[in-house]
Amino acid sequence: MERFQVGFRFLPSEEELLQGYLMSKVLGYANGCIIPELEDFYAKDPWELPELYQHISNIPSDGWDWYFFCPSPYLAQNSERIKRQTTSGKWKITCQKDEIKARDTKALIGTKRILVFYKGRVKTGWVMHEYHLNPKLLNGYSSTFQIPYILCRLKRKPSESWIFRPVLKEVLG
Repeated sequence: MERFQVGFRFLPSEEELLQGYLMSKVLGYANGCIIPELEDFYAKDPWELPELYQHISNIPSDGWDWYFFCPSPYLAQNSERIKRQTTSGKWKITCQKDEIKARDTKALIGTKRILVFYKGRVKTGWVMHEYHLNPKLLNGYSSTFQIPYILCRLKRKPSESWIFRPVLKEVLG
């Protein structure tokens, strides 16, 4: 794991996540990217992911936010439906897709969905932001080089019953 100076935080804007990270990943240019890829992201319960993140990520987490790439887990080809069921519960969409536009050109660069994890019928403090690239941005690129990915930002709302604290020894060296 790379060493970062004390106080380093990974706080990219939504525009940076889409244009800088997700676009590169989809086009296959993301070798050495600091955001890890997790094939079975949607099959894992959210509380399993922070520990995994410590082992596969090059960036430290503040203990409340984690970023992952995952291959698009669509239920069928040409479908927008995603299987979001785990062994303990499921991710539920909380709102319509939010459009994300470039600051300078105001062009649509992608969308974001916000989901909450439910364990059975009980809403938990786990939230996920799912980022999807605007497919029109890929016009002109060979489809053989395009790999459908989603960028997920996993968040844990602070609560007294659950506190995740990264091991300072690992973060600081």
